[in-house]
Parts: sequence; structure tokens; C-alpha cells
Amino acid sequence: MTAAAGGAPVTVVIGSAGRRLYLIEWFRDALARLGLAGEVLATEHDPTSASFGFADRGVVMPAYSDAAYAPAMVDLFTRERPALFVSVNDYELQVLSEGLADRLRETGCAVVGLSRAGQEQASDKYLMSRLLNRAGVAVPRTVLGSRWESLVAGDGAAGTQYVVKHRFGSGSSGLRLTDRDGLAAAVEAASGSATDIHGRPALRASDAVVVQPRLVGQEFGVDGVFGLGQPAGVLHGTLARRKVRMRSGETDKAVTVDAAPFAPVVARLGAALRATGTVDMDLIRDRDGVLWVIDVNPRFGGGYPFMHVAGADAPTFLLASALGLRPDPALLRYETGVVAAKYESIRRTGAVVEPAASGS
Repeated sequence: MTAAAGGAPVTVVIGSAGRRLYLIEWFRDALARLGLAGEVLATEHDPTSASFGFADRGVVMPAYSDAAYAPAMVDLFTRERPALFVSVNDYELQVLSEGLADRLRETGCAVVGLSRAGQEQASDKYLMSRLLNRAGVAVPRTVLGSRWESLVAGDGAAGTQYVVKHRFGSGSSGLRLTDRDGLAAAVEAASGSATDIHGRPALRASDAVVVQPRLVGQEFGVDGVFGLGQPAGVLHGTLARRKVRMRSGETDKAVTVDAAPFAPVVARLGAALRATGTVDMDLIRDRDGVLWVIDVNPRFGGGYPFMHVAGADAPTFLLASALGLRPDPALLRYETGVVAAKYESIRRTGAVVEPAASGS
């Protein structure tokens, strides 16, 4: 047992959790399950966010795009000495991968995330498609928005449907479904709100959009859980669910399924990315049984809760790994056939003091 597990309080930091209060709750549960005293701390740019008020402590942090962000994070981690840091914001993960994560690791914290090269490929749907092709993973043909006509020339039979989305987007950003006749307009519309890899307005907007043929089949969400040590990319567990209903780009209802058919795909992807922590991915199984990867997010995704309520416990697995313990493989086992659905709730997050009105 490590010194941390031997009695010193353990701090877990969750970055940019926003409305995902369940992550804070489940990392609290992880501390209890491992018999540890400690707390879950939330770092947020917006002190009125739900996670800021729900965590044991909230710390206001500059926006990840602000030059003050990195020094503030280093100062916080030097002072608090957390055991584990998990972010669920794609753009924050990009900034972390550009050297900041290594500086935070120097404080003794296990920072979940990819290398700079890995994160750049995971954040870029065009580069990711090329990486997965090389790794032997089936992906739909992917072209930049500026070259959509080359996709039509090779694939444009009457009735073919296409998917248009932001190259560096998150949560179905820029998503449009169209046929060949509407493709030019869909690319132009998506380009209007396209961003670069750091979330800034894209300079060459049509190159910040990707186009793919639309695949038909059953949709699945899958999480790969990878170790935090070396070598990176070692798969410890695969968690799978069939999507039943979607809402606002996220799975709203799902049923857990056997992970075995998905594990080889997840293992190849994880080895190619040298993944750590959890990697969320979307797949489609076509009528021939081929599994196509259509999206990859190297973080806790919106589909993980369906696995947690079915018995999996990735937060406890990751915390044990961060502390140098040997996580129980049973933490990543779950019951299949469990149907679960998300629901709305509300909570008080804090009070905001309005500035006094100035006198006339």
C-alpha cells in the first residue's frame, strides 16, 4: 500500500466537469471503496457551473485559452499535491498535451491524457481516420470539406447519404446529414461555425470540416479502459452498450452488451494512440458484421454512465492505478442486458452577488 493509501488524505481533481456531477460522485465513491480519506476538487472557469458547487471544493481557474491557465494549474497542483487529475473537456486536453500535463506530473499527480501527437490525432477527425486505417481498424472514407467533390466522384451513387461535421468538433458539433445534392450547402453551413484544434474560429473554414459517406447499421458506444503506467496503450477492460435513443448528440438510452466482439478493435486503437485512462468511441456494425469506428474521444464520454449503473467502476480502477495499487479486474465487469436512460434534474449551485447600482 502506498503512502497515500496509508493515511494521508487523497485529492482527486476533475477538470471542466460542467454538468457531469456523476463523475464527482463516483470518484467520491472510489475514495470510500478504497478506504481512503480525501476529497474531490473541481476546477472550473465558471463558478456557477453545477460541478463547481457539487464538488467538495471548487477552484476558479482561468479559461484553458488564457495565458494564465498553465501557471495557475501548476500553482494549484504544487500546493494541493493531488493523486489524480481527469479532464472531460476536449480543448483542455489539447492544452494539457502540449507540455502542461508533464509539468503537473512532476508534482506527483497521475494526469490522464495522451501525448501531444496522440491528442492531436484524437482531436482531428481527419488524422484519426488515417491513423485507424494504418492500425487495421475500419473507418468510413473521410475527406476535408474543401475536397467534398472527390468523395462524390468515387462514391456518389444516387441516394447515397453523407455526414458533414466539424473536423475538431465535440458533441456532434457541426453535424449535418445530407444527400449528394445538398452536400455543398451542408459543407458551407458547417464551415461557418468551424473551429481549429484549440477551439478558435478556423482560418480555412472548409478544411476544418470533414465529410464521410453515411453508414447504416446498429450503433454502439464503447469505452476502453487503459492503464496509467508504462507502457501506455495497455487495455485492461472494454465496456460496450447498444444505443437505443440519442438526444443532443449524446446517448439518451442504451442497453449493455457483451464487450468481446469490440475488444480487438479497442486494443488496436489504444495501441495506436498509446492511450491512458478511458477512451470513448462510437461504432456502427453494418449488415455484414463489420465494426466501423466513427468517432473517438480520449476521455470519459457521455455513454460511460450506462456502464457504471450496470456494475463497472472505472473511477475506482483509475484511482487505484494512480496510487500504485493493483486494481481488481472485477472493477471493469458489468451485467449485460441492462437498459438505462438519462433524466433531467436540477440543483442549487451557489449564490452570485450582483454589483450595487451606481448612483445618479
